[in-house]
Amino acid sequence: MNDPGPVRLLHQLTRHGSATDEAQLVSFRPLDPTNRPAPFKRYRGLEPVPLRRSLGDTGALARDVLSGRGPEHAAAIDASVLGRLLFFTAGVTRTSSSPIFDTPTYFRTAMSAGNLHPVEVYVLCSGLDGIPDGVHHFDPQAFALNTLRSGWSVDHTSCTFVFTGIPWRTGWKYGERGFRHLYWDAGTMLANLLAMCTAHGLEARVLTGFVDDDVARLVGVDGETELPLALVSIGERSTPDLHVQTPPLDLDVEPLSPRPITFPLVTQAQRAGVLPDTASVVDWRRHAVQGKAASTVELPGPESDETIEAVILRRGSTRIMRPETAPSSLLSWAMAVAASAVPADFVQPGTTLLEHDLVVHGIEAVDPGAYRWRTKDLELVRPGEFRPLTTQLCLDQPLGGDAAYTVFHCADLDVALGALGARGYRAAQLEAGIASGRLSLAAFALGFGATGLTFFDEPVRRFFATNASCMLVTAVGVPDYRNAPGGPPGAARELTHYEDLMQRLSLHLHRRRR
Repeated sequence: MNDPGPVRLLHQLTRHGSATDEAQLVSFRPLDPTNRPAPFKRYRGLEPVPLRRSLGDTGALARDVLSGRGPEHAAAIDASVLGRLLFFTAGVTRTSSSPIFDTPTYFRTAMSAGNLHPVEVYVLCSGLDGIPDGVHHFDPQAFALNTLRSGWSVDHTSCTFVFTGIPWRTGWKYGERGFRHLYWDAGTMLANLLAMCTAHGLEARVLTGFVDDDVARLVGVDGETELPLALVSIGERSTPDLHVQTPPLDLDVEPLSPRPITFPLVTQAQRAGVLPDTASVVDWRRHAVQGKAASTVELPGPESDETIEAVILRRGSTRIMRPETAPSSLLSWAMAVAASAVPADFVQPGTTLLEHDLVVHGIEAVDPGAYRWRTKDLELVRPGEFRPLTTQLCLDQPLGGDAAYTVFHCADLDVALGALGARGYRAAQLEAGIASGRLSLAAFALGFGATGLTFFDEPVRRFFATNASCMLVTAVGVPDYRNAPGGPPGAARELTHYEDLMQRLSLHLHRRRR
């Protein structure tokens, strides 16, 4: 097991800008409105237990939290804290009417490719005040927990989040390339969760090594139509042992869509990294990569007194940017935040799997050109004005060239897969998602905008003259409009017809100007 061959094949066959063997990819109609996956998982026969909707506020400033500075004393995890962590990780903050579909469009606290949100969140808890011991599924629309197992507990107070991915929910648009999106989206959610844990003074550890089948069985998923992606242990120094003998769950789940489609290559890539038992997990974690030095973040950040919760509620994927020059802090501080170490089991402390390659278009005191981020400084790769070229590299998306700078989060797959096997691909994509999510939060904390983008794989690698493969792209710059803040649990802000129309009109005029 943990053979990297299938993930190398999937990576190769899902690259943009290179010939693929179409015979190995599933032929289907992308974006078929008659077969659209449901945006939320629904259980039949389970009564959701509402979470307290009055969350309060930590009062933690975004500039402190994103710089890694939390309160001196950790909060006790109770129903209120758990609700806050869940909402700001995966909650619904905005809705709008869809001109195509009968159901509303839902916007969440974290970025998602195509706004498809294929990641589900489960909570394993024991000894938390106000929350029964057990295994629970989080329903973001109802802001409630579905209890799947009652009485599940360990010998101490604990809280572990389990992130799973539904390939068809993102594959409906992106096909097999959606495997990457599962980990990107989980990463952007983890960026929020890690920030909220810091705001509460809680330790958190991201775990990508675990016994896959045990975790899948524990939360009642099959490992094919819904995959375990990552765990986050919260408030405990010890790593939870989830290698427990639990009977399968007999759950009645509503169909995802009228005709769900599975992708054999995705299943093979995921199964290639399966760890069968605790001994395998322990051995796998011993191979944690001694990566590149991660960045350290120094205050001051933004001068604003905005809390981290306010920034998350205001954040949204920026759809239009003005090609203007931005202050140097938008690069120096925001990139230090994005490239800081992730508390995870796949890398040694203080290190990272990632290399961050940038094209700078308009940053004060920085000459335009291609650069490589080095801990807290830039190394010039090639000078020049590259707005049109960066647009092309980002799959001809204007945001790539209109940004003040565009970051290509990359990883050397020979290193990641050589040390960690097939799971190294999961880790690299996940860390790229975390970096992108952190960068977005930092940009919004500074009053600017950001969005994730896809890309032409090999042209990016050749342009930056690197052995690392691009995992994800983030464009950062000056937004052409101001996001309306989202709403709290149960009161997602509905975009007015005027707001939606003006955004669409601005986007149309922007494209015509180009």
